[in-house]
Amino acid sequence: MYGVYLILASILLLVYVLWRASSLPRLRRIPRRPFLLASLLLGLLLVSWRLLGHDSVGSWGALLEFISTTLLGTLFLVFTCLFPVDLLSGFGRFWPRRAAQIRSWAMLAGCLLALLALFQGLRPPVVVRYQVRLPGLPPALDGIKLAALSDLHLGTLIGPGWLQARVEQVQALRPDMILLLGDVFEGHGASPAPYLAGLRRLSARLGVWAVEGNHEMHGGPAAAAARRSEPFLRTLRNEVVEPAPGLFLASLPA
Repeated sequence: MYGVYLILASILLLVYVLWRASSLPRLRRIPRRPFLLASLLLGLLLVSWRLLGHDSVGSWGALLEFISTTLLGTLFLVFTCLFPVDLLSGFGRFWPRRAAQIRSWAMLAGCLLALLALFQGLRPPVVVRYQVRLPGLPPALDGIKLAALSDLHLGTLIGPGWLQARVEQVQALRPDMILLLGDVFEGHGASPAPYLAGLRRLSARLGVWAVEGNHEMHGGPAAAAARRSEPFLRTLRNEVVEPAPGLFLASLPA
């Protein structure tokens, strides 16, 4: 059912953005038939990604998912910039001479945000360091270093090579404990088997601990296989453990 809602939302975003784009003076020069044909192809791309590419494997499935999700993200960011402008201008009824120009700038801003988001998504993650004070922590644990990773989403778009680089990045920090905070696997499409060797390279003296995210709990067969294939990860499910005297880890029920 979630997939149906996502397809409907995607099509609505596409229709709205193309409708507003067709009102811009420069885009009005495009002949109607090619514009409608391009719109239809974009709509088919969004639908085929969810119906065909979502659970597919291989390079063509990865390419389809990458293009479609990038398109969907771009539509969302353009909508975020464009819709407030339409509301304030009464969809062009107020300040009609300026409304089209402002709408053009809003669409350009959305596209620039999409480029920035794509750059941020493709670059290696940046390590952010926090110093946390815990009252009552035993003196022996003062200075303990925890490395927390969240939402790796290993799957069709993020391959074993990317994971290997992240494992090296984490191990270079020499953490005392490693925490995987959910959504390790995307949960659909590719089998988790190619990633298990990389995950097994994660090591810390106080262990590697994990909790399940929504992709592990509500994903498809790949997510279920991932859960069965992680004996080297201690996954906490509604429990409290004490990896070191005076240091507790707790997981809440999902």
